[in-house]
Amino acid sequence: MRVKHTRGFTVIELMIVIGVVGILLAVGLPGLQDTINSINANSAAKTLVASLNYARSEAVKRGAVVSVCGSSSGTDCDTGSWSEGWIVFVDENADADGDAGSVDAGDAVLRVYQGSGGSVLTATAAMQQFDAQGFGVNTTTNTFLLCPEDASSANAQSVELSVTGRARRIQEGLDCS
Repeated sequence: MRVKHTRGFTVIELMIVIGVVGILLAVGLPGLQDTINSINANSAAKTLVASLNYARSEAVKRGAVVSVCGSSSGTDCDTGSWSEGWIVFVDENADADGDAGSVDAGDAVLRVYQGSGGSVLTATAAMQQFDAQGFGVNTTTNTFLLCPEDASSANAQSVELSVTGRARRIQEGLDCS
């Protein structure tokens, strides 16, 4: 007589595997969320630096004042709305101040950048301008602080724009509280 072997898993074996997977997920997910927040903040800071460098190079290329300001609409500046996005535009008559109405007739919006996806982006100035030589028109250093949605200072990023127009990223010693 031949013995027939049944292949497969028992209910007890499946329950043990599900329990072990559940424990591993409970231990690993908080660290994963922290990593995701860090990656998102890092990506947003790199995008901001790239947009500032783009504005600077366009100012030199066009021989005109190019401005960067926070914008929720993508067509005009909005004071204090850096988290919702920002725009890069040519300010033909150099009259922009970062408030609504800064983009007027004759000005051309070059690029529109989306917000930082839940992160909070604040700046020490309403806008940043570059002259035809690529120097910052602002008389002081402008600092952008990017805090992730969980407000973790450990994952915060900062971009500092010097008076000469050079942007640099700062990743340590930041406070999101």
